Amino acid sequence: MRDLSQRIHFNMAFIGGYLGVHAILSFSNLLGNAQTSNLISMVTSLLSGDWQQLLQRTGGMLLYMAATALTVYLPPRLHWDLRLISVALDAAAALVVGCFPRDIPPVLGLYPLFFAMAFQWNSFSGADGFVSSSIFSTNNLRQFTMAVTEVWGNHDPSQLPKAAFFGRTLLSFHAGVAASFLLWQALGPRSAWFALLPCGSAFFWVSADIRRKKRGKAAL
Repeated sequence: MRDLSQRIHFNMAFIGGYLGVHAILSFSNLLGNAQTSNLISMVTSLLSGDWQQLLQRTGGMLLYMAATALTVYLPPRLHWDLRLISVALDAAAALVVGCFPRDIPPVLGLYPLFFAMAFQWNSFSGADGFVSSSIFSTNNLRQFTMAVTEVWGNHDPSQLPKAAFFGRTLLSFHAGVAASFLLWQALGPRSAWFALLPCGSAFFWVSADIRRKKRGKAAL
């Protein structure tokens, strides 16, 4: 069902935005959803001789790689839907980071998010034929801009569904950013625990999608 597939995707984009800005606010403007800045800092730490930072950032990279590897290794061996595992990992990461003391080294504080976000990226790859990340916005903004340009610049109405999809993805992600920011202003690091609410709705919709697919197979 198209609506259900998109609902799950937008729900996960909200979680990606929520946990993404929480990491930035809680851990010295560091983003736990991606590895580009971490990899760059690994090189600068190596060249500057900051071995403690290098070790911490290497650990973060290895966690990100381990989560990515598990999304490839597990499917042939476990007959569980990776999406449910991913939502559970997001909830666990939110619980853990909400318990961290304010003086924890920022990179170490990102470890649960490094793992959970990497797992989410490979478990939720988009919806309805559109490849879209639910944990960061760069390519979603690129795809939205291209689709809108095709519609308004090149007069191609066939690109409207693409523009709408990526536009709604951006709105969902940044709605998560806004909610997280406002709650962090009021509650500080403990606001991470409110990510359990969208994780709960994601678990519900993914479970509904799994049941729908099983009914479809049984009907064949």
